[in-house]
Amino acid sequence: MNVRLVAGLFVLALSTTAGCGGDDGERGEGGSGGAGGGSGGAQPTGSGAGASGATGTGGSGGAEPAGSGGSGGAEPAGTGGAGGAQPTGTGGAGGTEPTGTGGSGGASPTPYGAACTSDAACPEDYCITEREWGWPSGACAGQCDPAVGDCPNGGICEDFGEGLGLCLLPCSGPDDCRDGYRCSEVRGERTACIPGCTENSQCRTLGVCDTLDGLCKLGETDCSDGEDDEGDERVDCADSDCTATCRPLVAAACADAAPVTATTIEGDTSLGTRVFEGSCGGVGPEDVHLFTPPAGQSGTLRVVLQSGTEDHVLYARTACADGSTELACQNKAAPSGAGPEIAIVVSKDQQVPIFVDAVTSAGAGPYTLGLSFSPATCGDGTVSRPEECDDGNTVNNDGCSAACTWELDNLCADAPVAVLGENRGDTTSGTMVFDGSCTRPGMREGIHAVTPPSAGMLRVVMSSETDQGFYVRAGCTGGQLACIEAQIKGRDERTDITVDGGVPLFIFVEPYNAQDAGPYTLNLSFTPAR
Repeated sequence: MNVRLVAGLFVLALSTTAGCGGDDGERGEGGSGGAGGGSGGAQPTGSGAGASGATGTGGSGGAEPAGSGGSGGAEPAGTGGAGGAQPTGTGGAGGTEPTGTGGSGGASPTPYGAACTSDAACPEDYCITEREWGWPSGACAGQCDPAVGDCPNGGICEDFGEGLGLCLLPCSGPDDCRDGYRCSEVRGERTACIPGCTENSQCRTLGVCDTLDGLCKLGETDCSDGEDDEGDERVDCADSDCTATCRPLVAAACADAAPVTATTIEGDTSLGTRVFEGSCGGVGPEDVHLFTPPAGQSGTLRVVLQSGTEDHVLYARTACADGSTELACQNKAAPSGAGPEIAIVVSKDQQVPIFVDAVTSAGAGPYTLGLSFSPATCGDGTVSRPEECDDGNTVNNDGCSAACTWELDNLCADAPVAVLGENRGDTTSGTMVFDGSCTRPGMREGIHAVTPPSAGMLRVVMSSETDQGFYVRAGCTGGQLACIEAQIKGRDERTDITVDGGVPLFIFVEPYNAQDAGPYTLNLSFTPAR
């Protein structure tokens, strides 16, 4: 039997003046009369009619969109019926006497801002998806004309480019936006909920939150699986996506680095950490060893790795936690047939982290590390790195210090004084200390000193049968005033320099390539300022 019919008959039996609700038709009307109005039709736009008695109550509105509540009773405490439950449901009118109360409106859930993964999930048939747009968990929207800017249901029309306008959820404060979104000004003084993710968990599809712009992106979602999750050739802790996760792990691994106490080390990378990677590879687990040269010594450290065929890489850094300080990285066997080998210069008291890293997780396993250190002996007449010079003694103030570093002012003090007119020199036997902005580093230089007699213009012309250039500085280590290397061999290089009187200048001549080193002529002329 029809349940609604039974309920209607039961109410009729109680009072012949009671109203009854409409049936399930499209626009069912509530009955009128006694103490209560009947319910409206259950389908769209159903309306309930209110009772006419003193405390009559308006019938409930239709349950679907645009349902309207019935009118309230005409006497003092009449109450309007409730509105429809969907977006535009409207409460019925209140009683006309002193305490008549209007019925409540519909619940009106907004069609914008809800999480979604496809257009079909949204009332307005448009989803700003996380996969395509980066919006955390997606957001329902509606299309609009950016030129007009109107959206139904109170949305804010925002221009997404190429003629696409989308209606966004309006807001007045942070509590109006769901997790992963923030309330921000988007058009004039109007505010809407836009992406503002703060953690990866809010990005369920792409996995990584970019906190700079609040959008989700495809990223390294697992920082310890040895896999390149996003295909950017950066794995786990080598990927900036894992910085926050890996920072404490890297710090702990560096703190636990084993000091080198022997020339041969046996190890097994399968027991190591997995937080480092060298520029030449190594996404598997690794061991870290910390080398410190003998007290007071500098020199060259040579390290040789023996393990399976190309299953490990070997690298060293200046700072353990900073990959940009890498000194060397080798993943190929040495010509001698030994495993990967590196040679690095180590200064006095410098600690050098050495990494043995498996190429992949599957390649992790036993290895042998051999280390040898060759100290540099200052004063033996042989320049051994990190020595800058070695003049066969340990005396200061002779151009090469007792610590075998260049004494630049002493070198310039020994430079021949140039005269106005012709000056000759040769770069085959000069020092290799200075560099100009237009010359190649590591070339030998000829140095000449000149002090202008007064303010004016100094002209410098350099002639050479080979390709050479020159630069001029105010003082030995002062600022560069000019650098000229524009002509090929056999053609003069020249410049005019405005100078002050009594300020020493130094002219440095350098070859373009090592084979261009040779004789040159400097011609100087001076014009006093007027």
